[in-house]
Amino acid sequence: MDWTTYFDSVIDSNTLLIAVLGILVVLILRGLENRWRWFCVAFFSDMILKASASMISRFSAVYWHNIPLQTTCDFLATLFSSTIIPLLTFYILRCCSQEPRRSFLWKLILILWGLSVAAAVGDLLTRTLFAVPMQDGTEHKRWLILVYLLFTAISLIVCFVAVIRRRKQLSKFQFILILVYLLAPVSVMLLAMELMLLVDQGKRYIKQKEELANQRASLAVLQMRPHFIYNTMTSIYYLIKQNAPKAQQVTLDFTDYLRKNFTAIAKAGTIPFTEESEHTRAYLAVEQVRFEGKLFVEFDTPYTSFRLPPLTLQPIVENAVKHGVDPDLDPLYITVRTREDKQGAEITVEDTGPGFGLNDNNEPHIALGNIRERLEMMCKGKMEIAPRDGGGTVVTVFIPQARR
Repeated sequence: MDWTTYFDSVIDSNTLLIAVLGILVVLILRGLENRWRWFCVAFFSDMILKASASMISRFSAVYWHNIPLQTTCDFLATLFSSTIIPLLTFYILRCCSQEPRRSFLWKLILILWGLSVAAAVGDLLTRTLFAVPMQDGTEHKRWLILVYLLFTAISLIVCFVAVIRRRKQLSKFQFILILVYLLAPVSVMLLAMELMLLVDQGKRYIKQKEELANQRASLAVLQMRPHFIYNTMTSIYYLIKQNAPKAQQVTLDFTDYLRKNFTAIAKAGTIPFTEESEHTRAYLAVEQVRFEGKLFVEFDTPYTSFRLPPLTLQPIVENAVKHGVDPDLDPLYITVRTREDKQGAEITVEDTGPGFGLNDNNEPHIALGNIRERLEMMCKGKMEIAPRDGGGTVVTVFIPQARR
């Protein structure tokens, strides 16, 4: 074999290995949608068949001298290569949330692909049926393969233009990798596709986790304790006769609390700390009327220029009130503090209640676990729970680089 044959063999071998690796990656990844799984399996299988056909054709020419087998494998390699552009077009449209069946681009690429396949089939028939014998071998009529290459080149240009036009709909990472895929050698193309697949799956996983956390937060709001509402309304009912101005104030605080609670459901991202603080104060204002003389709160929050997930501070404080206020116990004191350091912002909620342990009701653990999960997913934050010296609980929330 000459050096070009060795080079082509190395390229095909690398393509084969990388394509097999791609299929293994697809099969190992969990949570991948079925349509994406089948698309990726089809893509990498196509490349395996293309590389295999090229290698068999090369061995047929060099070692076996089997012209029919070589011709057939050349045709198959050409056929499998021609499907790369339609598959890539499908991927681009899906990344842009476009339905391929309704896309003019998809129809155009399919037409060009059909013409190129027809040219490849015509070339195969021409080489098989109308070869002209010569003294030094066989001379083939190859003009149809030039037609095939023309249609393939047009498809590649159309796909390239489509990517440029849709660059704003693609992430920067997807845009760069697709361009690499279009312009680079086959083995690099496959690596780019695998990298796109892994990054896309990672983003999907993070998005699913965020959506799950937000759904849990929404469910927690919608499943608000009925007795809290009943008791608040009852308190307002008796206050109307005993202290009408105070009843009005409680009604305003309770309305503000409900409004902020349901507004938090619609929040997709983080919110300023001041909004969460106002939500917490509205809740505490209602509870202090219900537990007059049993609940005392202090806010020491000089630093407020940071953002956090909605329903972070308020549920922590509500958890402290729920498990700390008891007619048979001493009054509950809650302190909310914030401070800034070089890494970000820290919130501390300290209460003098009885605390809770691992053998307590699971409800506080579930609520706080939900907060911890949303902190991690939405802003890489952390939450720690520790017993307070002298009794009670200290909850610390840290949000890295949480400046506006």
